[in-house]
Amino acid sequence: MKDIIKSGLAVASTVALLSSVMPAQAVEQKDVTVSVGSIGGGWFVLMTTLFETYQKEIEGLRYNTVPGGGVANPIAVSGGSTQFGLSYSTNLFAASEGKDPYDNKMENLRAIANLEITAYIHPFVKDDVGISSLSEIAEKQIPIKIDTGPRGTGGELAASRVLEAHGASYHKIEEFGGAITHSPYREAIDRVRDGHIDAFMNDELLGQPLFAEFASDENITLLPQDEAAIQYLKETYGYTPAVIPAGTYEGQDADLPTTLQSVVFFTNADTPEETVYQMTKLLFEKKEDLVAGHASYGNLDPQAGSKGVQIPLHPGAERFYREIGAIE
Repeated sequence: MKDIIKSGLAVASTVALLSSVMPAQAVEQKDVTVSVGSIGGGWFVLMTTLFETYQKEIEGLRYNTVPGGGVANPIAVSGGSTQFGLSYSTNLFAASEGKDPYDNKMENLRAIANLEITAYIHPFVKDDVGISSLSEIAEKQIPIKIDTGPRGTGGELAASRVLEAHGASYHKIEEFGGAITHSPYREAIDRVRDGHIDAFMNDELLGQPLFAEFASDENITLLPQDEAAIQYLKETYGYTPAVIPAGTYEGQDADLPTTLQSVVFFTNADTPEETVYQMTKLLFEKKEDLVAGHASYGNLDPQAGSKGVQIPLHPGAERFYREIGAIE
């Protein structure tokens, strides 16, 4: 009998000990995988900064990252190999519609926020080319030598589409006797200055230091886009009509019509509503912390977060924007 009592006391003591060290209710683990850009690149820093904040603030959340890019990330998130990613608004538009470079419609992509990181098309042309609009390249069949940035990037794709919209596709330019090259920004700009090529076009944030320096050259002109081309780019690829305001660059006396694409934070339609709601809310509430990790978060605006995303909002994000009156 004494042995039974001792055994009972031992069990009770063990239960009491375990109760004292274990939480009353186990925290549900939320393991997620995030598509970023190149490891160590800008998008990698953006997403690790954001998800480190989420990991601290959302109980049970753990994350890991995988390399990706603007074109690849929608495929990964739609297919379920990752749950969150960044992409350009134009890529999301193409993915949802099954347009080039995608073969199938991805109808399960949902937006969380437009991060207001906007890349504007900048067409820089030497004055001695003798044109004041991009459409003149095709109209006059000018054998222009133009660099559109590193092949396969979002900016290079945007530049090629802008040229095409003005009747001067890569193929057409080569028919006119011109040439297309693909170089990093600095190398392309130096080649224009050295007289090896006539023009450089890519997209960037307004006032980007290298672009501002280039725009100040006496023999360089920043060209506007034609209205018809802008509408074509909007309807066909999802680019947003925009304006480079007068005075953005030295010697730029007038507003310049152009197009832009924005970086969008997005997820899969199957992601729980409450998780996305918390993420959307924290994205804006923790802006100061995020800016410390990456200055581009300084553009965050909860009233603009739901705009220009090109795909449906996730219900969790939509709930947040309704709460703050950003959407009806």
